[in-house]
Amino acid sequence: MTRGVVFDLDDTLYLERDYVRSGFAHVARRLATSAAESRDVAAWLCRAFDDGLRGDTFDRLIAARPKLADQVTSAELVDAYRGHAPSISFMPGIAELLQRLRAQGLKLGVLSDGPLVSQRAKAEALGLAEWFDPVLLTASRGEGFAKPGTGGFEWIAAMWKLPPAELAYVADNPLKDFVGPRKLGWHTIRLRIPRQLRFALESVDDFYRPDVEVAGPAALVDYLT
Repeated sequence: MTRGVVFDLDDTLYLERDYVRSGFAHVARRLATSAAESRDVAAWLCRAFDDGLRGDTFDRLIAARPKLADQVTSAELVDAYRGHAPSISFMPGIAELLQRLRAQGLKLGVLSDGPLVSQRAKAEALGLAEWFDPVLLTASRGEGFAKPGTGGFEWIAAMWKLPPAELAYVADNPLKDFVGPRKLGWHTIRLRIPRQLRFALESVDDFYRPDVEVAGPAALVDYLT
């Protein structure tokens, strides 16, 4: 019987591509001298992202628009992107899912990797503290807390005083999300919907594979309740 459910954050509670577009819009407003220029810069960034550009997007932007090099560095743009107050919301069906689980008396938590400043901004924008206890952002902890490590999962289990057999982790990334909790004996569930960035990714082997996949929040409600 499941008594506690821990969720990943990015592309599990909200769509990560919405955060990306929010960050690009913020950066574009910072750089632009007019509304038209802001729209143009944001469109360039979004096209690059949709074309698969990752990691050095702002370096490429400055290279494509040399005049920007006199105004800002790519490191400053990364800081602006990560530190902005994002315009994001729960995916459709997530609030209803959380209401159902709470009504069933289940404990709800979040465990998420990522740069601390951006993860805190996302948590604030989504109001996670109203739904989850704890909200564990692994970057605020020591070595072994980030996935695929088990430290974060062990910490939550100890806080809730629940055995592994009564705990579940819901996430989206088959390359790292499920290894840690599976080692500990947790139940692992992949939420897999087409608009996720890693929707097409497959697990590299059975060790990384979740126990079950569900196609949306409604299916997850049915599965957990």
